[in-house]
Amino acid sequence: MIGIKTGKTIVSILKNSAGLPGSEICIPVGKPVICLLRPIATNPNLLNQNDIHNLTNWRNRYVSAFLTEFQATEERTANWLTEVVRYNENKIIFMLEDLHGVSFGYMGLDFIDWKNKYGEADAIVRGGHAPAGTMKLALQTLINWAREYLELSNLNVRVRSDNTAISFYQKAGFHETHRICLERNFKNDIVSWIETDRSDSSLSLVYMKYVQ
Repeated sequence: MIGIKTGKTIVSILKNSAGLPGSEICIPVGKPVICLLRPIATNPNLLNQNDIHNLTNWRNRYVSAFLTEFQATEERTANWLTEVVRYNENKIIFMLEDLHGVSFGYMGLDFIDWKNKYGEADAIVRGGHAPAGTMKLALQTLINWAREYLELSNLNVRVRSDNTAISFYQKAGFHETHRICLERNFKNDIVSWIETDRSDSSLSLVYMKYVQ
């Protein structure tokens, strides 16, 4: 119970401090430090317009990597941050930036089940240039941070079977556990890929567990 309270409190503190001048708490990546995991602001009064711009552009660039496909706009991204991410105590997103403050990607944690110490790495996207191995090191840093400070012992990731990032996750320390077929659904200009019992689907969702 103590761990649950502590983990939720840490996530809340990080999200609430994001965007406040001089008070942001970042997670350093590498020894020596090569980049930072900076919590993305979700308070409507503290939103970072550069973050919104990057999130929007990068999502549109890699739209087929997500389970929901749509045309992102900066307005839509801002609403998602302030109305969805902000109030979800089981979700947090970090911007990856170099030591000069230049953003080159983002990643987060989602679907946290505090009671069962479960969580998933989510939305791992490299949108700009980064030295080889930086994204892998950043993801491993985030996972190990979640283990140590959030007390999440069961860390996983889900990825579409047509996503070449599967090999990236394998190199980062994830091991495939199973696959579930996906079915395409289209509504209101949004394509959603939904898990199905059908076995004839050409696309599936790959479940992977962090084993290092």
